Amino acid sequence: MATARFVLRYLAGLSAEHGRFLPQPNIPALAAWLINRELGPMARARFGQDAPELARYLQMDTFSAAAEMGIHLQNLDRIKAAFAQKNIPLTLLKGAALGQTVYDDPVWRVMSDIDLWVQEADVPRAAEALAALGYRMKQEKDERPLALQRRSKGEVQFVQSGVMWGLVELHWSPFPGWWLQRAAVPDDAAVWSRKEPLPDGLAYQLSAEDTIIQSAIHMAVNHQFDILAARHLLDMALTAQKRGVDWLIVAEWAQKWRVGTAVYVALNLLNQLIGVEGLDEALAQLRPSSLRQRLLRRYVSAESVTAGREVKRGRSRYLLLLLLVDRPRDMFKLIYRTLWPEDEWLNARHRGQASRWRHLWGVARHGRI
Repeated sequence: MATARFVLRYLAGLSAEHGRFLPQPNIPALAAWLINRELGPMARARFGQDAPELARYLQMDTFSAAAEMGIHLQNLDRIKAAFAQKNIPLTLLKGAALGQTVYDDPVWRVMSDIDLWVQEADVPRAAEALAALGYRMKQEKDERPLALQRRSKGEVQFVQSGVMWGLVELHWSPFPGWWLQRAAVPDDAAVWSRKEPLPDGLAYQLSAEDTIIQSAIHMAVNHQFDILAARHLLDMALTAQKRGVDWLIVAEWAQKWRVGTAVYVALNLLNQLIGVEGLDEALAQLRPSSLRQRLLRRYVSAESVTAGREVKRGRSRYLLLLLLVDRPRDMFKLIYRTLWPEDEWLNARHRGQASRWRHLWGVARHGRI
């Protein structure tokens, strides 16, 4: 915990001291910890001069990340130019925006794909622009057909033939998924109206406060605090450092959208593992009941994030997702709609070929939700 907090604080620019880092007894383990959380390139650049042994362990990961990011950034430049030429307003999400604005080097913010957000009316034109650049729509998964993705405000995936690193995700919303559609009320229109131009003027990014909320929800709801949680925390810390964040506005919007509990857990981890100034009042405003806090700590804590323990791959993730809702009645709504979904969900998911009873039998027999 102490080593993780020290490393994350230093990477976030909140500590200029690195003398204590040098006698780290297990450099290979620390290097593996950084690589698994996609922090290797940044750590090599920041610690390399004073910890050459660590830099050696991170060298191959850095070279690999630089090659992958080089392809992503080249593709992103082409996409931005094509969208600008067709007058399609484009907002970049997650690493595509963060690498340009809060990281000193875009290569430091490793990303596995490029996340784009356009208005729903522009999705067909955006798909055409990507097709003109050589992208094709990736074959949909049986459990995630396109119609279902659209109703959940998810994404459409595009790939280039013969290219290993070239995944592009075209989003209907920065807040995708059925948890958000059924238990929360994020205001996409307000988020879009607050977007800010990126330095190159070809695309936009979310406002600083919306970036924090989006990162927190993505970490908590979409990924259930998986092994990349430390990277998401660093995203938030650097956003606060480089762009400035009004934490009380974050708390206000999170409560209004009924994502206060999820945002609280993320910000509490940020406070414990990195420690960003000004969080206390916002945390007090968002803090759930003592009982809810105790139950949540069974599934996620600073210790579990540091150790890389995940609930994402087990059924306990469903309990975590229930605990993250703001209103207890929404827990029952999530359970009810999971077992007995809306007509629109049922038709989209099973392409009109299954009844609710057949769906319920599939859940009971196979445990697939």
